[in-house]
Amino acid sequence: MKGSRVFAAGAAVGVFAGLLAAAFFSSSSDAPGAAAGPAGRAGAGGASRGAMLPAITTATVGAANVGRAIDAVGYGRAAKSVTLVSEATGLVETVAAKAGAAVAAGDVILKLDDAQQKIALARARAQYPIAKANSERYAALYAEDSASKLEADTAFNDFKSAEAELRAADYALKQRTIIAPFDGVVGLTSIEPGDYVRAGDVVTTIDNLSALIVEFSVPQEEAAGVKLGQKVEAVLAGAGGGRLEGAVSAIDSRVDVASRTLKIEATFANHAGALLPGATYAVSTTNEGSPATSVPGLAVQWDRTGAYVWKIAKDGAVQRTGVIILQRRDEIALVDGDLAPGEVVIVEGADRVRPGMAFPQTSGVSTGAGAARSAGAL
Repeated sequence: MKGSRVFAAGAAVGVFAGLLAAAFFSSSSDAPGAAAGPAGRAGAGGASRGAMLPAITTATVGAANVGRAIDAVGYGRAAKSVTLVSEATGLVETVAAKAGAAVAAGDVILKLDDAQQKIALARARAQYPIAKANSERYAALYAEDSASKLEADTAFNDFKSAEAELRAADYALKQRTIIAPFDGVVGLTSIEPGDYVRAGDVVTTIDNLSALIVEFSVPQEEAAGVKLGQKVEAVLAGAGGGRLEGAVSAIDSRVDVASRTLKIEATFANHAGALLPGATYAVSTTNEGSPATSVPGLAVQWDRTGAYVWKIAKDGAVQRTGVIILQRRDEIALVDGDLAPGEVVIVEGADRVRPGMAFPQTSGVSTGAGAARSAGAL
């Protein structure tokens, strides 16, 4: 009997404790904001995490052209270059310009002995006014019927002959002096005062080094794509110096039959005399090519189906857009796909973007190709 009473008391205590626990959990579930159960707590936590977006940067799709690079070897020459040749024969009196000296147009380079030519010019100058006055006098007499037409014509012909002799004497004197035809730098010469030169002998050269023309050839299949004004880069072959930028200034009118190449000339500004006429240069240029779109290289993602980018629509929704990479230029990728210049693509953070995400704060804003901007988490 005693054991039964102990068991009954213990059971009563257990029932009472159970009722207290039930009342406590019931009051907790009725409190505001309490979860309905394990499923409800998971749902609330999932919604909170779903509201967070990855941090991204975006850029605007740009217009571009897919050109083919052309590498060639060319040689340089001065934009203006001349070989000075003596037009007369005689003794050298003066060598006014030294090798490597800068000269201006009209400066004396070399002068021959001209004593004989000066005498001839003085004689012609003395005869000219006499012949002119005689011609005018006979013309007046002929008008008054005081002289015959033959006398008037003879006097006029003598005047024209004296005029021609004066011009010839002046020209012969000028031939004894060689002058610079334009601004430039004088080349080497071996002629010294007292030397005897003949007509046709080379005196020296003059190069205008303000600009340099590099001539190179391109294959005939690439010739049609080269245009005037097209950008050209050149570097002194074997020197390892910096690249110089110029532009196509002339294109030959025909392809060489033997080599099947077309000659091209590119002009480069010769700053500080860095370019050397006659030197060999490694030349590179790119044809204009077909139109394409450009995006930052980081915007292109890959998976089993190929390359793609995340494009942001006007409403902020992301769209996966497949692309084909046509060419890479530094940090820019030229692609073909359903992209138009001015549209916005995701650059950084694209690997964390998933379908269904939206970035409304980025829509309708252009930043320029290659220039990215941040879109923080919501």
